[in-house]
Amino acid sequence: MDKDIDLATIANMTEGFSGADLQALLSDAQLAAVHDVLDNVDALRSEKTPVITDALLKLTASKARPSVSEEEKRRLYNIYHQFLDSKRSVAAQVFPLSLKLCFI
Repeated sequence: MDKDIDLATIANMTEGFSGADLQALLSDAQLAAVHDVLDNVDALRSEKTPVITDALLKLTASKARPSVSEEEKRRLYNIYHQFLDSKRSVAAQVFPLSLKLCFI
């Protein structure tokens, strides 16, 4: 991976991607770098090591899509918020009881 990669821009481009999505993105960029080297090999040049450049990673990221849809994310967030609400409800029911036990 090249040192001049603008990770902030890549992060903005891949907002909402899962860890697996990001891993796939890097794998695709790595394959593209290998293909770039293989496509530009000639007999007079020495071997070149594949490098993921900023431009290559941005191009690959622009084509990638997250594996989780917006609808699925909303569904998961709703489940999570229901869990938090039920946790608060249980805590509210238990807390007054624990106060009574402290004063007995």
